[in-house]
Amino acid sequence: MGNILRDENRTRILATITPSKSEILDQQEIIKKLTHALEQQAMVQGRIYSFIEAQGSTGKKQTQLKDAADIDLFVGLRPDDYSETLLLSATERHRALDVTLNDIVEKWFIPAIQDLNVHDVQKTFSQHPYLSLKADGLDVDILCCFDISQAEIMSKGPITAVDRTVHHSRYIADNLTEKMREDVRLLKSFVRASHAYGDMCAVGRMGFTGYALELLVVASGSLDGALKALAALDQAPHDPLSRSLKQLKKIPAFRNDIIFIIDPVDIGRNVASSFSRRAYSWLKKRIQEMRSAAKARKHEVVMGAFLERPIPTDILPDWLVPHALAYEFASDGSVHYTVLRDKLYRLARKVSSQLKHERTGESRFGNILTEVYFEDATFSIGFLIESPAAEESYERRGPPAELTEGAREFRKTHKEVSERDGFLWTIARREWTDAFALADNIVGRSPINGLTRGPDRGIVSTRVLNALYLYAVPVERVLLEQWQGFKEQGTE
Repeated sequence: MGNILRDENRTRILATITPSKSEILDQQEIIKKLTHALEQQAMVQGRIYSFIEAQGSTGKKQTQLKDAADIDLFVGLRPDDYSETLLLSATERHRALDVTLNDIVEKWFIPAIQDLNVHDVQKTFSQHPYLSLKADGLDVDILCCFDISQAEIMSKGPITAVDRTVHHSRYIADNLTEKMREDVRLLKSFVRASHAYGDMCAVGRMGFTGYALELLVVASGSLDGALKALAALDQAPHDPLSRSLKQLKKIPAFRNDIIFIIDPVDIGRNVASSFSRRAYSWLKKRIQEMRSAAKARKHEVVMGAFLERPIPTDILPDWLVPHALAYEFASDGSVHYTVLRDKLYRLARKVSSQLKHERTGESRFGNILTEVYFEDATFSIGFLIESPAAEESYERRGPPAELTEGAREFRKTHKEVSERDGFLWTIARREWTDAFALADNIVGRSPINGLTRGPDRGIVSTRVLNALYLYAVPVERVLLEQWQGFKEQGTE
């Protein structure tokens, strides 16, 4: 089979997704101003550092997409200047680094940018504190790393997780041709169009990162090769050492990972370890559908798969509406979006768990699908619930009948007890028979700092429900045809 994109369509897509020279110059000007401000403040304070450089797609790699770039400005610290901290035990070192890096953010970074035209300035946290802000419409993160060699990372591991990033930039920049740089942009655009990119992913908590996609292009040499490799990751890991899936799964740190893209900068790290199963399954399905469209010569369909469009806002089918629930929240801007996203995922898991099972483990409202989605300052969690209403009572299993003391207490507590299959059983009344009421109760008792729950569902809630229905359901093996109301859907 030939290339998935015809040459003329490739050219048309690249013209749409490649930033203009003026856009790149604007990014470089912001980087220059921020770098100069940090250098000047460091000089005033007598601070010592190794470098201040932009990393990521807007740095050396230059793989950014049009109107979809951000800036990661790294300040390299010299390990020798922090030797006492680095000699501490792992736990003590982490705490000490938190204090040190927090001090750098508050006393160096924040004063440095005070006189610049920036806004939405936030001190936020990942592994350690860093500064987040907006400059001329671009998201900017200013963060510290330690200036250590790749050989040291390979032998001892990094001091902080972001110490690898500088080497990532160099590796990609050194191994990309201009044609491959185009291929990276096309692959990134395909993943973004699938709504499965990075921490903005709408199909699972975490989508594919730019670095992971760049590695696939570097390894395969082309867009088509990268797409093929991506679709086969669940069977054929990407590993510089050519280890099999079975071999990688034997490594304790990798035991729970779904797919593997091993970092050439640090072979003890799986770049794909945080990627959601749902995001990967959805991308794999999208690639299969795109291949089928290419084979059928539906070239406009293939081209459309590379161009990002908003998640639809169509109304769900009538039969599905009683199963759909969403909550919408507004951010006050005081907490970084990634922190809010993570807290909403935790809340979604809590609601889902309690909707799915009674406290004693019995089924409550059947299968539950949930997702989190956000746009700007508006966040939403959505649920698809198999059985929104439950019977008032259910059969509850007790302890094994042979467990003398436990069986005695169970019989004493419950009036009607029977014995079957070696266990005691009773009929229990449900505390909750309405899934929506239980979800309301849980969400109402679980406020999130920085978020205010809205009274109504808006466009973001509509999109989270569509993401569940259109993207999650097809890959989650949930048989909606078994849900109540499906057979009465008529011609929908």
